Amino acid sequence: MMKEYTDKQINSMILHLRLKEIAEIYYLEQKDPYTHRKLDRGFYDYKTNSWISREMLISSAIETGWKDKKEK
Repeated sequence: MMKEYTDKQINSMILHLRLKEIAEIYYLEQKDPYTHRKLDRGFYDYKTNSWISREMLISSAIETGWKDKKEK
C-alpha cells in the first residue's frame, strides 16, 4: 500500500520533476470525448504527451530524488 501524500507534497513533486527537466506535469480535467462531460481530474505530462496516474507521479518523483522537507 502506498503512503498518502498531501496536495502540497504532490505539488512539490510536480515542481521537482519540472525543475529536473524530467516531466512537465499539470493537473487537468479530463472530458468524455463523446458527451464532453467532465470526468475525473488527472495528471497530464506534456513531455510524454500522456496522462499519468498519481502513483506514477509519486514513484517518478521519489526515484529521482524528491524528499519531503518535513522528513529530514
